[in-house]
Amino acid sequence: MNGLLLAAFLASNASAQQVGEVRRGPLEMRVKVKGTVVPEDVFRLKSSIDGRIEAVLASTYSWSGPDTPLALVVDGQLAALIDSRQTTSTEVLEKRWQEVYQPNRVRCLDECFVLSVFARPKKKVLPNAVLFEAAQELLLKGRVRPEDRHLIQEGQRVDFWPVSDPKFRQRAKIRTFMLDVQGQKADSGGTFTARLDPKNYLDPGTEWEGTVLFGTKKGALQVPTNALINYKGGTYLPVRVSTGVTTDDLTEITAGVDEKREIVILDAPQMKGAEPHHRVTEPLPPPKSGTFIQDGRGGNRALDDSPKDKPAEDDDE
Repeated sequence: MNGLLLAAFLASNASAQQVGEVRRGPLEMRVKVKGTVVPEDVFRLKSSIDGRIEAVLASTYSWSGPDTPLALVVDGQLAALIDSRQTTSTEVLEKRWQEVYQPNRVRCLDECFVLSVFARPKKKVLPNAVLFEAAQELLLKGRVRPEDRHLIQEGQRVDFWPVSDPKFRQRAKIRTFMLDVQGQKADSGGTFTARLDPKNYLDPGTEWEGTVLFGTKKGALQVPTNALINYKGGTYLPVRVSTGVTTDDLTEITAGVDEKREIVILDAPQMKGAEPHHRVTEPLPPPKSGTFIQDGRGGNRALDDSPKDKPAEDDDE
């Protein structure tokens, strides 16, 4: 879409007026999206023996892999030995007993996200006691506006951040995208999901905003979108110009726009804070300074007694 030039600066409102520039460079095409973070395939980890929890190694809202135990549960016999008063240290007892009874390592079969921790160190547990609640996946769930749904595809990059902290930027890829069921009276958008990982994630329930990158143009001539004005089927760009002679109807342009370039002329109420260009009236010269007194013959006489200010018949003695 070719933008046309406007020969006067115009802004959408007075408080948001600012100066931008036309530049050339890569143009990333993005769609604004938002949504929440949700856990997927939630499950519980339980104790498989009658014993005691010796150590809790995971915390709420943390990642864990199959090689990283969430907790250690020991057999009741080892727990009794540790609790008994003996001269042998606990570390030695545990080392010796582990050669016969290995501690039960509570862990996820695959990478998981820990949602809740019920296990407490040194607490006795029975078989099937719930120790942890975790999710197999943590998903970024996003909403797409109806006007943008045709731009979304699986595999596209999503840059996202919490609504409460826009500077905390993360990145993921769209895994699934599904159109909403369309109603009879309104066009609907779509919903996508993106899998999060330990390096790029937000806590479950976090409200987020972001953008989906759907294309890039190299070397594009570009301006801020909010600098453009749509008027009767055309698109116009306000640009700075230099002016010369100004009459009531026309103004000379000395620089900033080419001959025969189409422009748009808006009424003052449509300019919303930008001042329309107009003729500047030259101010009248200031009155001659000086103090005057009544001369007694109906006129004013200056105190400096210059010949220019004297009446013709008023001669000095």
